[in-house]
Amino acid sequence: MKKVIGFHRTFFQTLFPKNYEDFSESKIKNTFNYYATLIFTSFVVMLILLIPVAIQLPDKIESEFENIEELTFNIEFKTEKPIMIPDKNPILLINYANNTPSQSAKVIINNNIIYAGLLMKKFTKDLREYKDAKKNPGPVSNIVAFILILMLPTLLLIFFFYLFIKFSLVILVATLVGMILAMIMKYRVETKKIFNSAVYGSSLTVLLDLILFALGISLYYIQYLPLLIYVIVGIQKSGHKINSKMKGKYVEIR
Repeated sequence: MKKVIGFHRTFFQTLFPKNYEDFSESKIKNTFNYYATLIFTSFVVMLILLIPVAIQLPDKIESEFENIEELTFNIEFKTEKPIMIPDKNPILLINYANNTPSQSAKVIINNNIIYAGLLMKKFTKDLREYKDAKKNPGPVSNIVAFILILMLPTLLLIFFFYLFIKFSLVILVATLVGMILAMIMKYRVETKKIFNSAVYGSSLTVLLDLILFALGISLYYIQYLPLLIYVIVGIQKSGHKINSKMKGKYVEIR
């Protein structure tokens, strides 16, 4: 709990330029921990905002089926004997041997008919409804949405690592830009301090980017502007202005 409270306190502190002198001095371990928590928290916020989209997913898929001229599915296969998963006390039983299964299961697929008893509710579904997606868009859209939900954990994990890598590259680019700006502005500053400023300065950018993605809004990368501003602030707060009489590098690589 303390870690969560600490993250939120730090996040709000990153919004104020006066704090970047301290942020630039942060240990790399603390900087990385903050960055990982930032990505995870922003990711969770994005998922919450996407809940209405997930609820409307079957209707959205069904409406898209109206643009399809023809789409049919042919489910044709037979089994020598019923397939039971697991073997004892099966949850799923698939039987296309044209004989009535003697074994009971939570879900039975028998000759194009699904018999299921889940969550204290029993229902029967004819799979032939799913053969023509154009004539029966509702059932097909529901099954497509169901498949996507089953794939959701894997898709979310892949997307999380994509975001982690994406913003890591953004921060590295911001650090390089900061090094160039430090030379142009004639400030002597360590690369580590620029990097720390970029990580903490990315807070607003990361959160805005994922919120805009969830809402389907495009601002033409304006959300990256705060990152650049905070990097410049970090250079000014943690660096030393060099005059014509001073010698040495503008950027110290340590």
